[in-house]
Amino acid sequence: MKGAFLLCKAIVPHMIESNHGVIINVSSGAGKVGFEDISAYCASKFGMIGLTESLAREVANYNIRVMAICPGEVATKMQEDIDTQYYELNKHKMLDPRIVAEKIAEMMFNDNDYKNGIAVDLPNWRAIY
Repeated sequence: MKGAFLLCKAIVPHMIESNHGVIINVSSGAGKVGFEDISAYCASKFGMIGLTESLAREVANYNIRVMAICPGEVATKMQEDIDTQYYELNKHKMLDPRIVAEKIAEMMFNDNDYKNGIAVDLPNWRAIY
């Protein structure tokens, strides 16, 4: 939360000056629904969505879009460190980090489909197909 806020604080004046920009914040499904035992994580991800929605309104007149992405479980070291046994049993169902990166790039460059201030859900793709 703090890092995202400080980065936005530093870069937004330059975006306003150029009258253009895109900011993609990474939140989580835990930013929309609280989960037990990870309250601090949930709070930070809820905060990320609040920052995204508020900043999007503040900079909309400067041709700047601010969005958040809320991936499901992603096969990362953080996920593995939380619960190694769970990770090993379920990593085949988790998103590959490259899928998340591709979605972020799509959000950045396809401004017709991704509007200012939205939080895009990115559920585990293998669970869908």
